[in-house]
Amino acid sequence: MKSPELEAGFSNIHAVLLAAGQASRYGSNKLLSIHTDSQLPLLWHVCEQYKLAGIERITVITGHWHDAICASAAEDIVIEYNSQWQSGLASSVKLANQKVSSRDALLLGLGDQAGITADGLAALCSAYQPQVITASQYDGLLGAPAIFPPSQRRTLTLLTGDQGAGKIIRQRYQANPQAFNIVPLEEAAWDIDSPSDWLD
Repeated sequence: MKSPELEAGFSNIHAVLLAAGQASRYGSNKLLSIHTDSQLPLLWHVCEQYKLAGIERITVITGHWHDAICASAAEDIVIEYNSQWQSGLASSVKLANQKVSSRDALLLGLGDQAGITADGLAALCSAYQPQVITASQYDGLLGAPAIFPPSQRRTLTLLTGDQGAGKIIRQRYQANPQAFNIVPLEEAAWDIDSPSDWLD
């Protein structure tokens, strides 16, 4: 059940979760490994936190594990296949940018961020300002989840290879910190790369 402060929703924000990689360090499909808190597959646990935060539109970008993810997805989940996933993370970010209306802010998230919570996401979205990039800060770095307003989304088209949005965020913040709204979100530091990460 949603808490009262999460019920309003964020109608101008479209979340896209990146879930296209092979997860070679994990050795299997980490996105459908079971989250220790909810007992849901990791990707769907993360999606559920976005929903509980009041984010009404969520799209998942798939790649290597597309068929398995589709087979386990709920009917209300929008899935987009990245046929270029092998070229690196940048291709998924660019596809995410293409799939969101030019009128909306793009909230980029990662499907393997096991620590993300509805409260944290709601705080991030509540801090959103239409003219600047709203980025999470954790482990002393800036990164995803991050919200790109329409006026700032063009920067995502500059990514290449295995570069993610975090690279653009950190480079641009060094050049012009006034163009950013920073939200402390230490929970985003817990992501899953190998089976041992579940023990963190």
